[in-house]
Amino acid sequence: MSDEPKFEQADAQCEAGRAASEPERTPLQGFVHHQLKAVEAALKALGSLIPPDFRKYSREACEEYLKSFKVLIEGARTSVEREIKRVRGEKSNGDQPTRPSTTGRTKVKVEVN
Repeated sequence: MSDEPKFEQADAQCEAGRAASEPERTPLQGFVHHQLKAVEAALKALGSLIPPDFRKYSREACEEYLKSFKVLIEGARTSVEREIKRVRGEKSNGDQPTRPSTTGRTKVKVEVN
């Protein structure tokens, strides 16, 4: 048995195991790596505090929110396409007037005072 404290022995074993499995990193890369691991662990800890039903319904709410924007964008796209066709002089099925034309064979005299 050596005279080194146990925590130093464990640290040396950990360093030896890490050196065999991981490529060499600069101190900055090591810092970023451990920061990312810390964030992942913190997110897991926070996730364990949230009830499963809350996560389920939050996910459904997000999906509905995205679907609402999809419908809005599709409607805008349809309106823009219809307007482009109108400007170009093309006719589409949705452009037919819903009421009779105001001009025709019959002429009506209107008095303007």
